Amino acid sequence: MTDLSNKVAFVAGARSSIGRACISALRSAGAQICAVGAGDADRNLDVDVYDAESWDEAFDTCVKTLGRLDVLVIPTAGKSSPPIEDAALAGFVSTHRAMVVPAFLAQNRGIVAMRKAGNGGAVVHVIPAAARAGLEGAVAACTASAGILFSSKSASLECAKEKDGIVVNAVLVGPVAGEPQLPYPKDVAAVPPQAVADAVLFYATDGAVYMSGMDLPVDGGFLAG
Repeated sequence: MTDLSNKVAFVAGARSSIGRACISALRSAGAQICAVGAGDADRNLDVDVYDAESWDEAFDTCVKTLGRLDVLVIPTAGKSSPPIEDAALAGFVSTHRAMVVPAFLAQNRGIVAMRKAGNGGAVVHVIPAAARAGLEGAVAACTASAGILFSSKSASLECAKEKDGIVVNAVLVGPVAGEPQLPYPKDVAAVPPQAVADAVLFYATDGAVYMSGMDLPVDGGFLAG
């Protein structure tokens, strides 16, 4: 079930501990890897994450170099915000742009590339669990995370309608060891990046081929509280 030896994965963010763990997990399952940024990949790519054409060029390079595109992993990190009375619109908009625009472009241009390649595929977002619950001091990150989550669900419906063989899912993460933290409650345990990567790996395998529009918490119990 975890054999990805004939697959090519694209990790849209190799510099974070989550991105590095995903690369390691996918490689261990046999996949070849393209990655944005420096990482232990078969091909490392530079992308202007706010530019659709730059994403198109990266996906085209991946397919031309490695022959196909089967898995797309899109990690998105959040950051804390000032309290509401101190929060400025510019900061709110800046956080949304930093989180939502790269995730949206990677998802949409990646799906276009998968359709061109014709092999179907799996898109996996890694999003703060704040997508489904509020956090004090994280107004912008909560709303941006929710936007990415529901963008993924909308994309899953469109792919199902097109019968293109592409599934779109999400892993919702709480505090992750080694990553900058949103202000989660102190009693929520930080999870190791490998635990997040294991969930991503499941979504990338044939065991999840009939799952789409789902969001799996790997959050140390945050959403259960």
